[in-house]
Order: sequence, then structure tokens, then C-alpha cells
Amino acid sequence: MPDGDQARWPDATRAAFPGDALDRFAAMHARLAGAGYGGEVPRVFAITARQVAERLGTEPALALGPAASRVAIKARPRIAALYLHTAAAIARKLESPAFARWQERMLDVLRAAPESLLPLLERMEMLTERLPPEALDAWIDTGLRFAGRDAAKRLAFFRLETPEARRLLERHAGEDIFRTLEQALVAGHRALWGRVPPLREALPDATGHTPRRSSFGMGVLCLPSSFPDHRGREALLYRAAMAHVGAHLDYGGAPFEVGQLKPMQIAVVSLIEDARVETLAMRDMPGLRRLWGAFHEIGPDGVATAPSLFARLARALFDPDFPRKHGWVAKGAALFEAQSGRLHDPAISRQIGNLLGNDLGQTRVHFNAKGYMVQPVYRDDNVGLWNFPDDMHEPPEQQHELPIETRDRRRAEAGEGPPNRDPPEKAPGSLSVEEVAPQDGEQLMVLPEYDYAARVERPDWVAVNRYVPGAGDPGFWQRLQERHPEALRRTSALVSQASVGQRRRLKRQAEGETLDLDAAIDAAIDLRGGRLPDHRVYEGTSAPNRSISVHLLLDSSRSTGDTTGSGSVLELERDAAGILALAMDRLGDPLAISAFSSRGREDMRITEVKKFDDRLGMATGMGLTGLRPAWSTRIGAAIRYGGRSLEQMASHRRLVLLLTDGEPSDIDVPDRAYLVADARRAVQMLSAKGIDCFCIALGDTAGGRHAEIFGRGRFVTIEDIATLPERLTALFLRLSN
Repeated sequence: MPDGDQARWPDATRAAFPGDALDRFAAMHARLAGAGYGGEVPRVFAITARQVAERLGTEPALALGPAASRVAIKARPRIAALYLHTAAAIARKLESPAFARWQERMLDVLRAAPESLLPLLERMEMLTERLPPEALDAWIDTGLRFAGRDAAKRLAFFRLETPEARRLLERHAGEDIFRTLEQALVAGHRALWGRVPPLREALPDATGHTPRRSSFGMGVLCLPSSFPDHRGREALLYRAAMAHVGAHLDYGGAPFEVGQLKPMQIAVVSLIEDARVETLAMRDMPGLRRLWGAFHEIGPDGVATAPSLFARLARALFDPDFPRKHGWVAKGAALFEAQSGRLHDPAISRQIGNLLGNDLGQTRVHFNAKGYMVQPVYRDDNVGLWNFPDDMHEPPEQQHELPIETRDRRRAEAGEGPPNRDPPEKAPGSLSVEEVAPQDGEQLMVLPEYDYAARVERPDWVAVNRYVPGAGDPGFWQRLQERHPEALRRTSALVSQASVGQRRRLKRQAEGETLDLDAAIDAAIDLRGGRLPDHRVYEGTSAPNRSISVHLLLDSSRSTGDTTGSGSVLELERDAAGILALAMDRLGDPLAISAFSSRGREDMRITEVKKFDDRLGMATGMGLTGLRPAWSTRIGAAIRYGGRSLEQMASHRRLVLLLTDGEPSDIDVPDRAYLVADARRAVQMLSAKGIDCFCIALGDTAGGRHAEIFGRGRFVTIEDIATLPERLTALFLRLSN
């Protein structure tokens, strides 16, 4: 029977595709069936297309056919079937325009990264639950840009195997995470307990498992990077978790010995100890009951599984009014209440826990030690309560989340490792920006970067690493005088005429061309009153005082090694920087000099030649001559780095002065417009903070995109690079006057 025969299709399909739409549907079904994709693709298409047509109309439904065909060809027929299954679920959540946009995004991923479509589709229902359409687009765009051309890194991102992917998901979902709350948590905990243990962010283990409970031990408090299932209550949950650990640290005792205890007994003893320290804490600070009580949500009824009974007992020990319908829960609450006069003795936790653990062990209640999660969610994983043997290479099985690898973010940013512990090994090209440890560089900071396509600024996206210059020439300043005597002489003459700064209005002057209105009124009053008026009734202005700070950024990318008639581009940049430094030193203007290049967003390479507080001397000359050309040119990150240093300067004018011989580029960004837009955004952000940016583009092919980045009048092109040493100081003095 031909596909066009309407009698072939069920009534629901004919109703969903009225008129000639049914013929178009049948033709598309026949095309999929005859394309060699197997039977699954046309079968799922028939079901999904009908469901989408019923919900959104025939056009979005029919568009699924060509899309599924493209997926089957470029990926696999199995993925095409998954695409159709997923489309049916997405169509139930979105309206027609948003669904059409979703279809386009899936095809964008197919074109750019076909290997990533499968993990993305597998997680799509979860993603659409947590992210509105615009945020989903931004997150997908981030994943496509995450690792440039590295397919393995993209796969890890869309599989949510990297901390970066999860953090960005939480941020796009509008969820508060450890990083955004850390400072407030520290302040609140100090106010409550008078001290704060060192905080760490708990990172995924070697299998990619993400901890979902806090943990403490050895005086360190580890908190999950996020609580994704508690949107809107994250801040309250983090506070509750920290307060619970604070109760352990203030009212707890020495760690318990494991001895011959079984996993179920360990879990019950830990539960009683949690209740004991919380009860003591609430006696001293009753307001904690309201904080913790918000997360005791278990009811008194339900199937008597081990996790359910544990949660009910936890609530019964916390809330005296909680119904104790199960006998084991009632016995536990009675035993605990009988010891209310001995709560300062941790031994009661072990006594009660042993009894209850034995009772529960004699029933048929199954306890899955490996999958057990402490309840309620704010309580820690109980690792800190036990003295596990030193030879235990793996934690006991009663906690699924015990093996926690942590990192002290502040130490990582300072280039230090945690004390008495080898830092965890990282695979080359680690996906997390803040975990990258360059072989010979020290991380200074992480910077945001703007994605013009997604129209989002991604925080903590570019890692800035400090590198030391190579061996330099201690006789640089003498040789600079020999190479450029005329330029230095003309610079000296220009310096003597330079001025910059803010003029001050001088009131009550004896001479001037403008009346001081306040002084003139006072003089008129004195005359009316028969008093001798003050003759200083004029207003003037002071001569401007120099007040400018400059951060000179030297492009040291690979292209600056190209030779000109007077040496390489980098050598001419170096000489120009030296002449400018001498001029500014004579003027007393603060100057910092840094060279930059980049090797992907995980390694923005900064060489600090001179800081603002450094004296101009041999070390500066050796730093300049020790620069070596290498890698790429991530201009936006360089501008942000220069702006960060100038934010601390109190000068009337603050200037980022950039010398470069090319447009923005990097090894992980095939789209040149991306880095141009980011650099333009960096200039705009600094301008909003009162920091100016000016670019000197070198070479006859330079300057193509610099007007777009810096704006008219904020860049200049020097085609004859050999004239740079003479022209740089003159340009600076013109800018500063």
C-alpha cells in the first residue's frame, strides 16, 4: 500500500496531519524508511512527529524528518532515534518558537561537534529542566568553545565530567554555588562560632563522582561545589551545613575507633552523634533550630527502608513533636531522651548506636552501604567522626561519598600546594581553568571573557600565569644609548615640556580674570556693614600637576620574532619601551611593563618586566632583553590584566598602552571575530572604570580590526616599525597632555 494512502495511518496520525500534511508526513516517513537507517528511525519518527504535531503544529513536526536524516548521516542512526525521542520530550515543555530554536541548536552542535551530540541529547531533559532556552543556548555555546578543536575535551564538557561544565551549568541556572557564597559563609560562620576552619571546595573523585555532602577532618571543612537539587535554598543550605560542622567542632569529642563495627552500626552511631551535638548547640543558640529544621522534611509514614528509617530517627531526635510510628524510631528517641543529662559525653552516641544498629541488623531491612547518603542534606558525610586505620587505601563502604579529593583554591591561586600532601596529578590540558598548573608558570588570576555569539561574559574563563623572562643583557641601557642617541635627545627635550593632570580651582585670589562669587558676596556684605572688605575677590586655577599611571603591554607572540630592517619586531618594541621608561622615570610617572602571549585560554602568559613599585634599573633592562617571541595574541585578556593593576593606582589618569603587530588570535579559537569582540568588551569595561586604553598597531598589515576594538582616535598604525623607538614617547606625551 503506498505511503500516501491515508487509510494506512492510525486515526491519531490522520488527525494530527490534516489534508496534504499527511501526504508530506507519509513521504518523509518513506524517505527515512528507504534510506538504510534501519527500522528504529522511521518507527520513532512516526510516533514523535504525531506527538509534536498535536502539541505544536505540523511544520515543527515535519521538520524533524530532515533533521533526523542529517543526524543519522553525520552521526549514527541510533543517535538519530535518540534525537527523535528527545524531541518528543522537549516539545512537551516548549512553545513552537522555542522548540524550533532547540532544533536549530541541535543541528549547530551536529555541524560543529558531531561527537558531542550524543552526550548532549542524553542529558537534554535534565538541562531543559534547569535552564531556560536562552541559558541553554549560552551553555551549549560555552561547550562548543570550551576546548577549541579538542574533541575529547568537548565530550568531557557535555558529559558533565568537568568541574567547569558543572559550575557553568549551575551559574546559568541561576543557582548559588560555593564560589559565589564563600565570603558570606566565612563571615557568617565567624559571627556564629568566633572562628572559621580552613574552607575547601570538594572536587570530583577519579571516577568523576561529585560529592553532595560536606565533610570535615584534620581541622579542614570541605563543602560541595553546589547543591543542584535545592535551587533557591542554596545559601540557607550552605549555612546549615557549616553550622552543623561547627557544632561537631565545638561539642564533639575525639574520633571514634571503628573496631569491629559493621557499616550499618557506623551509620547509626554517626546519626546519634549528629543529634547529640546539634541538641547541645541548640541549647546555647536556639535560633539554630529554625535553620536546621527547614531541611528535616521526612514524614512518619512510608516503606521502612534503612535510609527512610534513618531520616525518620534523625527528625525524631531533632523534633520532639514528630510522630514515632515505627517501633525502631520510637526506641531510638526514647534511648536518646533517657540520656538527656549526659549529652556532653560522646560515649552515649556509641552506646545508643550499637544497640540500635544491632536491632536493625536483626530485621530484614536491607542497608546498601555503598549507596547510603546521610540525611538531611545539610549534615556531613561523617568521615570526621571516625578514626579510620592508616592502611585503609579506600574509605569504608558505608558512605558512597567518602573518597573526596579537595583543593584549597586560595593556595592554588598563590601557587602553593596543601601542606603535607602531594597535589593531585592533572592530565595535560586539564579542563578546569583554575586547576591548570603550568610547568614553569605561576598562576596570578583568572579573568572573564566575552562570547559575542552567546552574548554572555563567562567568568573565571582565562587563566593568567606569570612567567619569568629569559637570560637578559645587563648592559641594555648603555647599548640603548648607542643605538638611539638622537631619539633619546629629542625625548629629553619633549619631557621638559610635558604636563598632565587636573587643574585646581583657586578661590579668594588677589588677582585674576574671574570673580569669586562667594568672596564678592562677602565683600558686599562687609561694605554694607561698614567694614573693610577683603580685597581677594578673584578666582584662578592652579597649574596642572602630573598625575598619570601607565601599564605598557608588549605583544611577545610568535609573529614579533619577524625581522625588519632594524631588527625583529620584539627588539624594536623592547627599545621603544626602554626609551619610554626613561622618559617617564624623569617625569616621575608610575610605569609598569608586561609582555604577553597566550597558549589557549588555560595559559595566558604574562612576563612582568617592571611593576609600578620597581625602580628603573638593570633588572628592567635584563627583563626586556630576556623576552622571547612565542605563541599567540589574546588581546582582551591582556587588556583586562593591565586594567586590574591600574585599578589600585590613585592617579588622575590611568592608561593601558598596548603595542602589538597583529589582531587577536589564539590556538583554541578558530573564530577571529570572537576574540575581537572580547577585546572590544574589555576596552569598554575598563573605560567604565575610568581607565583609558590606547593601541599602537605595528606594520603595514596591522590595524585592520583595531579601530573596531579601541574606537576612533584610540589607536594609531605605525607602518615603518623601525621608527617605533622614536615615536612611542612622542605619542605618549601627546596622549598625556
